[in-house]
Amino acid sequence: MGVALLVVLPTTAPAQRSPAPPSVRWWHVVIAAGTIGAVSALDRGVDTWVQDHRSSHSDALARGFRNGGQPVVVFGVPAVMLGAGLISGSKGLERSGARVLASVVLAGVITGGGKVVAGRLRPDESTTQYAFKPFSHHDSFPSGHATIAFALATSLADEIRRPWASAVLYAGATGTAWARLNDHRHWLSDVLAGATVGVTAANFVEGRWRFFGLGPPRVLVSSRSSGTPRSSSPAWGQITD
Repeated sequence: MGVALLVVLPTTAPAQRSPAPPSVRWWHVVIAAGTIGAVSALDRGVDTWVQDHRSSHSDALARGFRNGGQPVVVFGVPAVMLGAGLISGSKGLERSGARVLASVVLAGVITGGGKVVAGRLRPDESTTQYAFKPFSHHDSFPSGHATIAFALATSLADEIRRPWASAVLYAGATGTAWARLNDHRHWLSDVLAGATVGVTAANFVEGRWRFFGLGPPRVLVSSRSSGTPRSSSPAWGQITD
């Protein structure tokens, strides 16, 4: 679930429809949950190590990376794309902005609900990583910053489709997740869960994955219908309508 399944489509005649994307099933969810649960055993040790090596330099670096999970960034980027598409009349860019925005919103809603249900205490609130108070004001799990940072990175990487852009975007999202560990605000399993939700939500909205057989709204993927192979790698903003 946390590892993208990239479907490379061969160049075919325009009349041939693209195969359906892979679907996330219940056992993918079980594997992801089991992996996050196993990683939680490392939470206390990782937290102690990070705090022991924390410094003014790491705090300064964390302040920069932390911006990757701030609303002004994660909502501002798709807003600019949408605005540019509307002003220029580019339906492709407009739909790209809508997909990025939908990815971030969906990921945020899922994580918001998870925080309420889990009610996990943050590292600076508990001496154990297994302190949960469901439906309370405690909201450590999953990490919201990691969720929307990875949703934004995954969605933008899919829209731009350039190796250098993907490397920069995922490095930034990883930095945002690390910043939450450095700031003593999240456990390792919190940021792993957030990254998983973000990547999954973005791949769903971008049409790369289906979820229990369900796909994203047709209006978001209408520009990626048959006859526009994903492997053709069109430039950002030049997606065929």
